[in-house]
Amino acid sequence: MKKIPRRDRLKIYGDLLSALKSEANNEKVVLSHIQVHINVPFDRLKNYIIELKNLGLIEDETSLKLTEKGKQYLQEYEKILDFMRRMGLTYSNKLD
Repeated sequence: MKKIPRRDRLKIYGDLLSALKSEANNEKVVLSHIQVHINVPFDRLKNYIIELKNLGLIEDETSLKLTEKGKQYLQEYEKILDFMRRMGLTYSNKLD
């Protein structure tokens, strides 16, 4: 059985923010869909959501959505991944 490498917090935050961005058109974000998409246990997902709220990266009015700070984080994160790809480096624990 192949062991899946652990992801760091930077990667998990990026995955979670990307998933929320892709769900932005939906009226209500379904956490179980996000959980499956980013492959984390539900209890940890709730903890990550609390952390991102405390950091000001997401907000919860009627449904979870990215704040401007969250959008900026995601843009910078995507620039880092793009830079790594251009340099021939891989993020070994990437889920894509």
